Amino acid sequence: MSETVLILRAAKWEMADERTGEIRKGCTIHYINDYQVETPNAVGDAPMKVQASDEVFAEVKKHKAPGVYEINTRTKPGKEGQATVVMTQAKFVQAFTLAQAR
Repeated sequence: MSETVLILRAAKWEMADERTGEIRKGCTIHYINDYQVETPNAVGDAPMKVQASDEVFAEVKKHKAPGVYEINTRTKPGKEGQATVVMTQAKFVQAFTLAQAR
């Protein structure tokens, strides 16, 4: 699936698996898209979190965050076969900065 999003943060991580001791590595991306559900108790965009490839991290590191990116995602089997969304590509569109308060 392809969509335009605002990537807020990209962070690499590394930790040892508690059972096997195997070193696990990955990248987490925090972003928002144009999907917003307003309820009586909530307004605004809720950030989402997905895992991503090293290539996605490199692209975001190169062009910085926050920034607008065209992303591609796919699903993969997760724990107990539950579908998990993974970001497979991020193409830089434009930089994003908050307006300065006056």
